Amino acid sequence: MDNISDLKLENLNFLSSNIPEDFYDDLTFVDELTGYAVSRIGKIVKTIDGGTTWTVLNSAANFPLKKIQFIDQYNGYIIGGDDTGSYILKTINAGNTWSIINLNTVENGSPNGMYFKNKDVGFITGNRFFKKTADGGQTWTNVLPNSIEDYQRVNFNINKTLGYVTFNSSNYLKTNDGGSTWQLVEERADYRFSEIYFVENQVFFKSNLNVVNLNFNKSIEIPSSAHKLLYLTVDKCIGIGQHYEIGFLPYGDVLFTNDNWDAFLQRSYQPASESMVFTAIAKMSKHKTMMLGTGQIYTKIVVLTY
Repeated sequence: MDNISDLKLENLNFLSSNIPEDFYDDLTFVDELTGYAVSRIGKIVKTIDGGTTWTVLNSAANFPLKKIQFIDQYNGYIIGGDDTGSYILKTINAGNTWSIINLNTVENGSPNGMYFKNKDVGFITGNRFFKKTADGGQTWTNVLPNSIEDYQRVNFNINKTLGYVTFNSSNYLKTNDGGSTWQLVEERADYRFSEIYFVENQVFFKSNLNVVNLNFNKSIEIPSSAHKLLYLTVDKCIGIGQHYEIGFLPYGDVLFTNDNWDAFLQRSYQPASESMVFTAIAKMSKHKTMMLGTGQIYTKIVVLTY
């Protein structure tokens, strides 16, 4: 386990950057300097200097992009789509070029979740579809045919043997063999599970205004403005999102806890009296995390060191 010091407000800092203004829904880093972000209008941007300068990559995507994952420094995948269809974008050369693969799920909308175990084997979830590829996304098969579930997220542990899929309900799927077989788990509690987090051999599911520790069947209340979470340890977690104050003014929020949300610290941003919301977060290294927040006229980068 990494030795991570307590998260502190004074270690939050703006990073001066030329990142294009947009709402970025996902962010990832392959090392501390090289990162990628994807936007709601189909934009892919890349940095090779830790976020100071960004380049817009040519992808030909003209639909919202939701999630991005790089298997290594060269091979990466993005999911996205709208009412015209659902798609996966693939690069094998560090984002220099992208191919677009149609998932042929027009009637079901865009995908919700994605996880690639390696550059060939991956899973995608969405409304009434849960698909698997074994050839890098060129062809897809239904993991569970004739399904009516609203599949949310798919994720695996570091060994890529234990995996889960959430349903936007209290039920979920579980695999112990790397995704070869899946078992339905039915919870009695009234949860709407979405995000899945593997932290120090423990598993957390996000559900509305709480997270549930599956190992101990414990529900933990989180702040209402923590729309997205990034767990560093079982106790230390960062949340990002937005809240509204008097006059319906939206403030972008960065929150973190050192005791698994028993208590938390919060910093709210509304620069130049404009609205703000934080939408993307990713670890840059063992001791640094980046967050992207967007207002009416620009996107801001905040970095937390610990």
